[in-house]
Amino acid sequence: SSFFDSNLESEKQTFTINTSTDYMVTGTNGTTLFFNANTFKDMNGNPVSGPVEIEMIETQSNKDMLLWNRPTTTTDGQLLVSGGIVYVNVTQGGDQLSINDNNPIQASVPSDNFIAMDYFTGAEDNDGRFGWELDDINTVTTNTANPDSTGWNPNSGGLFTFNFTIDSIGWINCDYFYGTGDPLTAVQVELPDSFDGSNSAVFIYYSNLNSVASLYDSNEDGVFDLGLGYATPIGQSVSFVLMSEINGSFYYAIISANIVNGHYEIISSTDITGPVSSIDIQNAINNL
Repeated sequence: SSFFDSNLESEKQTFTINTSTDYMVTGTNGTTLFFNANTFKDMNGNPVSGPVEIEMIETQSNKDMLLWNRPTTTTDGQLLVSGGIVYVNVTQGGDQLSINDNNPIQASVPSDNFIAMDYFTGAEDNDGRFGWELDDINTVTTNTANPDSTGWNPNSGGLFTFNFTIDSIGWINCDYFYGTGDPLTAVQVELPDSFDGSNSAVFIYYSNLNSVASLYDSNEDGVFDLGLGYATPIGQSVSFVLMSEINGSFYYAIISANIVNGHYEIISSTDITGPVSSIDIQNAINNL
């Protein structure tokens, strides 16, 4: 978890804004956040004034989602294809603030694809598993990018934007369900001795989808699966990604495969590289 936490911390972008005026910030990947003068409240529901601190994490890449342990699956196991995820937090002098439901943040995420997206919120469950829930109230609209009206960053490469509001602190994902009707299958990955759920994380990285799935070793016996009720499309070109930390040393493996019915992947000790640095793992994933 320290590996993922460190990756997330390094991606935080911070901005200080003045709540007395309307304000917009633009992230390095082109995500824009627009705030009205009365967007924020303290935890007692009172309007705040003066400077506030904005934290934002953004990406449109499933490589980042893998490195942050933010898989694109719902809490009930359905695979999502992401158009981009955003995390927003707001504080003042170290005190947590909330967002005014009647005056939410206006957000815009750049995209190369004009495609319909749904609005999902994300959180960890009591077992530390991160999942997304469809929000039936908030929506995502897809528009042609217009730098003059959205503040879109032309250097981000997007031709369109996914526009939505943010009315609560936390994680937002623009996704659509992978609902093509393709047959699905359970997946298991077996690791060598001494590698298990206490020291290892295993993911499915999808080569042709902006998606990533996390596997879990519920019995801590070195056999990881998608979880009860979870399944993945047969025929997908993927990489199984193992990341481990044992006695302070990092190890990893990346195995290319095509998903078959009843997929059972065995990662042997000869497939594993290490000890390595955490930077080596990041570089290997970024080269997928």
